[in-house]
Amino acid sequence: MRSASQLAILACLAGNAGCAGAEAMSSLPPAPPAIAAPPADFGLRPGETMSYDVQLAGVLVGEAQLAVGEVGIVDGRRALVVKSRAATAGAAELIAHITDEATTLIDVDTGRPISIETVFEIGEKRTLASTKIKGSVADVTYTRTGEAKPVNTKIDFRKETLNDMHSAMAQLRSWRAPVGTTRTVFVIGGKRLWRIDIKYVGLETIGSRVGNRRAVILDGTSYRARRDLAIESDKPARSFRVWLSDDADRVPLKVTAKTELGDIVMDLVDYTRP
Repeated sequence: MRSASQLAILACLAGNAGCAGAEAMSSLPPAPPAIAAPPADFGLRPGETMSYDVQLAGVLVGEAQLAVGEVGIVDGRRALVVKSRAATAGAAELIAHITDEATTLIDVDTGRPISIETVFEIGEKRTLASTKIKGSVADVTYTRTGEAKPVNTKIDFRKETLNDMHSAMAQLRSWRAPVGTTRTVFVIGGKRLWRIDIKYVGLETIGSRVGNRRAVILDGTSYRARRDLAIESDKPARSFRVWLSDDADRVPLKVTAKTELGDIVMDLVDYTRP
């Protein structure tokens, strides 16, 4: 995939060659064809970045960032890379150093992930998961610190749409529906599978770190699921709420989630896009 920096270098090289005269210019290869951008309702904007503060019971415990790459060609398909990272901060960093990173290659024409790489660290322990997607099957290989061999598992999503958190976020950002409408998405995260039920609640104006904004509200409930997509009945559900900006960008302004330790709140502190 050609990055924006590589394209800039190519442009500089082409400009320098032009200074050498027509003979040098004639030896240059033809310019690559332009790659079409994703449709307006794709749910991810090439080049956009987001940063969040994470609080637990009103105390800063973490920071999170997300970045979307430019569109390129991978195996003949238009695709882009989405990266996210969350890590402990403030007082929580003194208790335990935790980081959670994910990188997804997403097919622009289908909105589905092509591959997913995740790295989770807590203290000196690390878990790596690499997922390759073929049809409706996710082939997951993961390794843990201290384990001699990697473990492989396969999850068949059957007729359900296969998602990870990045592609699911893209779908929800582009979702428009009447108030009260619900939908279900299945999400793979590392070696875990989750069923997430979402309800379109409506609109309200909220105060945020980036100012007062009109926002779309989505309520969600997440359940751990088995490889046959059935809910693990012995695992408690988790509830959360998302506020998306009520504009063309549909930026996640705020996320709240209930946990055993208290309410977690993620607040947007910075957003940029080309």
